[in-house]
Amino acid sequence: MDAPHLTVLNLYRLKASAEAFTFAITALANRVEREGERGLLSYRFWVNEADGTARAVIDYATPQAWIGHHDISMGWPEMKALHTVAALEDVTFLGPLTPEIRTWLTGSSLTAKVHDGFAPAAGFRRT
Repeated sequence: MDAPHLTVLNLYRLKASAEAFTFAITALANRVEREGERGLLSYRFWVNEADGTARAVIDYATPQAWIGHHDISMGWPEMKALHTVAALEDVTFLGPLTPEIRTWLTGSSLTAKVHDGFAPAAGFRRT
């Protein structure tokens, strides 16, 4: 199956308007694209104003790239701005939740529910 080594699905609860979320996440995505972890392959977000949520689909080349992304970006003002307009409630790891990621999560302030155990089964990706 031709897919990234790790895909992460995030669910956010909006603490501000959908417009505020879009502004904050656009600033963060732009900085991640310019200065972020090179092993972060795609960084995509959707917002649902009607139910006050947003979702992300994030693809990493390796689990280490997940750690690198968070080590680089967590102190950025753009990440802090995101945290003021949305709360991360749910994180699903599609691929390996490695001991190194578990250690990183344990040392973080993450309060979101974490789901893991999903291994690739089948599929393809068109380019």
